[in-house]
Amino acid sequence: MKTATGQDYHERILRVLVYLQEHLDEDLSLDRTAAVAAFSPYHFHRVFRALTGETIGEHVRRLRLERAAQRLKRGDTPVTDLAFEAGFESHEAFTRAFRAMFGVPPSEYRAAHRPPPDSASGIHYGDAMNYHSPDYGEPPAMEVKDVPPAQVVFLRHVGPYDEAGKTWGRLMQWAGMRGLLGPGVRMIGIVHDDPEVTPPEKLRYDAAVTVTRPIEPQGEFGTLELAGGRYAVATHRGPYEALSRTYHQIYGNWLPRQGHDVRDCPAFEEYLNSPQGTKPEELLTRIWVPIR
Repeated sequence: MKTATGQDYHERILRVLVYLQEHLDEDLSLDRTAAVAAFSPYHFHRVFRALTGETIGEHVRRLRLERAAQRLKRGDTPVTDLAFEAGFESHEAFTRAFRAMFGVPPSEYRAAHRPPPDSASGIHYGDAMNYHSPDYGEPPAMEVKDVPPAQVVFLRHVGPYDEAGKTWGRLMQWAGMRGLLGPGVRMIGIVHDDPEVTPPEKLRYDAAVTVTRPIEPQGEFGTLELAGGRYAVATHRGPYEALSRTYHQIYGNWLPRQGHDVRDCPAFEEYLNSPQGTKPEELLTRIWVPIR
């Protein structure tokens, strides 16, 4: 059932954008902002990134710098005070960030009164009404599927996603020794964090294989159930490094346009061929996004 519309997505993100502007100096956690938008925390970071072109952290940081720029133009507040107000721990860190954004250090900006650079979403400090979402283009062909729950055995990897190969090797060895590999087994990746939001060393990823008989957890090797129900499904063709664009196309284009809302459980990836022996441009990854 469709429970959201493109306009509904727009209104919910705009509600968050206004909220962020009004609470720039407060703790703006993912759970708090997801609640404002009435989105599942599992998916809100991807929805926000896709519909604004920025992560929440990048957006808040930019607005704080724009606010500092306005105050540089309109008053004589010391640069050090503006740095602390913008959330920087030192004058030097603030100056580096300000120069990277505006092209000049704060003192020169104060004299020149330069406008802020354009943003992907049209949002600037003090102006949320020009909001528009970036255009990522069309996603791969999408399907809506209703599927039963699936049991998996998994091994967790913490760290950069491109370093998960050893985790997969350990899982495959463990599963192979127990006769769990064979025709019909699906290779699943449960991506708990967005690499554009979470620091690389803290990214959580579960390498998993489906099983058809009861398996007892053993040490690091756990079991879980992938939620059944309705999913939006797309097949990404190409290197894993390019998956983020397909996610943006799904969350920022297809979901709002089709009027589907996301369910409160993780998305996952299904690897249809192996990076060992397959050219990066020929890798096939099926993306499963839970929807209502």
